Amino acid sequence: MRRWYEDKKRTGKFVVVDGIDGVGKGVFLDTFVEEAKKDQKKVFDVNEFWKHYEINPKLNSIIGKYDVVLTSEPTFMGTGKLIRDELIAMGKNYPVELVALAYSLDRRVLYGELVLPLLSAGVDVYQSRSFASSLVYQRQTALNQNKPGFTMGQILSIPGNEFCSQHPMDHLVVPTIRNVEEAVRRSQFRDKQDNCVFENLEFQLKARELYESRDFRRLFKGLNVPLTYMDAGVSIEFSKEQAREFYEKCLR
Repeated sequence: MRRWYEDKKRTGKFVVVDGIDGVGKGVFLDTFVEEAKKDQKKVFDVNEFWKHYEINPKLNSIIGKYDVVLTSEPTFMGTGKLIRDELIAMGKNYPVELVALAYSLDRRVLYGELVLPLLSAGVDVYQSRSFASSLVYQRQTALNQNKPGFTMGQILSIPGNEFCSQHPMDHLVVPTIRNVEEAVRRSQFRDKQDNCVFENLEFQLKARELYESRDFRRLFKGLNVPLTYMDAGVSIEFSKEQAREFYEKCLR
């Protein structure tokens, strides 16, 4: 039986901000939220709900009451919490295939229980990270584990990822930075400390290359997802200016 949201036309906008650690994804998302509130839109932060309750909010507590919802990957509940606390924690070295499977399960639940129903109900979703992160992070991890055969294509074919790619975002925004060392420094001094195995200069340099690679661009072109790169290396105010321009053009 088809889920009800698969029978309805999507009316909400789904925008994802993705990129390397410390690049400033939060600045872009926060600016989108600021602009939405200027438009008198009501915003529900699922991230804060997850951290407090470790479950998904009920749809009827959002639909009809809020215009915009903030989400992120991995989530802060269930499999997402396991990913954050164990699978990618500093000092751990789980097989990349296992980690990729966990990420795909976490996002499949997120899409099924929240993202797609909300979009179908006309609620906009602003999200930090997506299966784009898996394509980059799990691909680079595979290379580090001497598993070059675990390609972006194979990662995308994992059931949860494949499902989500069939319901792709309306916009993918990728903040970029030339000085990756600065991004790593930012990640070390920000309030949110993930204690994550990915937060080192060598990994983030390779990750940046993958985000800007021909394979990455070609994949999202094939999914008909508009891919927008923004320069996050100038200043916070310049990042906000770009975010405001993007909101005016694509989200207002």
